[in-house]
Amino acid sequence: MTARRTGAALRAAPALPVRPHGRPGRVHHPEIPHRRILAPAGAVLLGLMLLLAGAVPAQAHTDLDTVEPADGSTADGPVEEVVLTFTLPVTPLGEAVEVTGPEGAVPVQVTPQQDGVVLLATPEEPLTDGDYTLDWSVAAEDGHPLDGTVAFTVTGAAPDGGSTDDGDAGEDAAPDAEGSPTAAPDAEAAADPEVAADEEDAAGFAAVVARLAGAAVLWGALVAGGGLLFAALVLRGRDREEVPAVLTAVRWVGVLALVGVPLRLAARSVVVAQGDVAAAVSPSALADALTGDTGLVLGLQAAGALAVLLGARRTLAGSWLALVGTLLLGAGIVLDGHSNSVGPHWLVVTTDVTHLLAAAAWVGGVVMVGVVLRRRRRDARPLDAGLLGSRFSVLATASVVVVGIAGVGLTVAILDRPSQLWETSWGLFLLAKVAVVAVVAAIGAHQHFRVVPLLQAPGHGARRAHKAGSLLQRGAGHETGFMVVVVLLTAWLVAASVHE
Repeated sequence: MTARRTGAALRAAPALPVRPHGRPGRVHHPEIPHRRILAPAGAVLLGLMLLLAGAVPAQAHTDLDTVEPADGSTADGPVEEVVLTFTLPVTPLGEAVEVTGPEGAVPVQVTPQQDGVVLLATPEEPLTDGDYTLDWSVAAEDGHPLDGTVAFTVTGAAPDGGSTDDGDAGEDAAPDAEGSPTAAPDAEAAADPEVAADEEDAAGFAAVVARLAGAAVLWGALVAGGGLLFAALVLRGRDREEVPAVLTAVRWVGVLALVGVPLRLAARSVVVAQGDVAAAVSPSALADALTGDTGLVLGLQAAGALAVLLGARRTLAGSWLALVGTLLLGAGIVLDGHSNSVGPHWLVVTTDVTHLLAAAAWVGGVVMVGVVLRRRRRDARPLDAGLLGSRFSVLATASVVVVGIAGVGLTVAILDRPSQLWETSWGLFLLAKVAVVAVVAAIGAHQHFRVVPLLQAPGHGARRAHKAGSLLQRGAGHETGFMVVVVLLTAWLVAASVHE
């Protein structure tokens, strides 16, 4: 009877936790909930692979398709017009077409045809014998400025003896002491090498400023959106007391994005004006800077940044306007990318939106982990990073998987051929971005597989928990630094031509 009761008691008693090699001891908690991460990640991977497998080839990017007379060719007889044909409709920027011949600048009239696919440049007088250079400047449908140079030679079209004389040139030039015409002030300034060099430097500096401003807007959108997701999905229980601090950080990145929008417009206007700062402030130059979808893009970004700034309150429920602002910012970023000019449009936009959301969850979450832990350390409070790190680890892992898959999909859609990855500066910058993302992912993996399990493991003293929390904070700081580099590279990729 006693043996029977003893056996029943043993069966009813909970089993002792067993250490490796069969020895009883503390329970070994699993490091991460793999199934909770791999199941949704696998579903996303399968879905995107099926979408990409059924995708049609990408449409051509906006570029100069043909020009008549062709670059490097020799035209026999006078040239009455130059025809530039593009792969997609374009919008003329500034003068659009500038022709320089043996006698200097040649006045031309530019006429768009075939819904902007063709630009017809008609000289005031047919081009006669000599070497000519044609500089063209247009904007693609997505607002990206494009430019190039074409050179050709004309023979067999000698000018008539009476077609030009000193008297005809008197309206635009005055004879100098030796009787030869003197260039008009504007033409002289344009021909001055120092002026041309200064304008080229100004245009180059403005292009850098425009990309930095674009990076500021992108960083603001990612951190604001990711911060709101972090507050909603990661901060639970006692951690919810950190929501006001997170929303304050969201408000500050709204300020950053709001400053970036007008700065980007001003810099873009200088680029469109080809470095002429005085001309860049004119209404026509500003109108050229807002051509294509650029006006809509900058409008959405400005409205979104303002909504984030004004809408981030002390509670998540009260910050609904900030959520609307992040959506407007995201829409402006999606419309601003190269993915807006390639197809199939529905697939590329869906992939771009997915990529942006996952990147926001990852980037914004990393920043907010650092914000929360830094605030607790500053206030001399326990870091209590165990549940915080565990919850964000799950979100970050899924985000990394989605970012990688969506990034590959966008690259396939944007590039015309794989060799552009190593043959163009755009491709090389993309490879550099991938390398930095890999570094960030490696740091995140260390956090995920090594630091978070230390925070979850029971039985350790407060000192060890504090040390693990410090490691989590330090890793978040390193990830944030590398993510800034990723955003800067992304801003360059968005603003640059794929063929550069």
